[in-house]
Amino acid sequence: MTEHMRPDEAAQALAQVRATQEQVIGMSMIPIWFWWAIGALMVGFAAAIESGDDTIIGIGVVVFVVGLTASVGWVVRKALRVQVRNDLLGLRGAGLIAGFVLGTVAVSLAAGFALEAADVAHPATWGEVVTAMILGFGGPWLNRALRRIMIERSGGGR
Repeated sequence: MTEHMRPDEAAQALAQVRATQEQVIGMSMIPIWFWWAIGALMVGFAAAIESGDDTIIGIGVVVFVVGLTASVGWVVRKALRVQVRNDLLGLRGAGLIAGFVLGTVAVSLAAGFALEAADVAHPATWGEVVTAMILGFGGPWLNRALRRIMIERSGGGR
């Protein structure tokens, strides 16, 4: 290449590359509606089970399975269109995901058992309400944190 690029052209090209990287990383994120949908499905499933009615349990199981399959399928289908490098999350990102999952399970189980010990009606359902809140508010927080990590690791950090 015999042509030299001016500094302003190089800066503009680099900014375009970074913007494209951030756009691809953003497209790979789990949408906010997904976190709330999974939480709502879990609450509905627990409520159906705790109802003790075979018909309601059957309907609850079908709604849960179909809703979960549709939600996960939608997210996976979208994710297949965007390929993000495997190394972008790194150990910090993987640890954040594992911590989020373990923390959600621990808090949810503790809430459910505490509600049962306190003789609260439908403790599993109320425990899943706690789970839904963690997912609904914590999921988007996790997305933002993972997005920051991936942008930093892609060389796009500012």
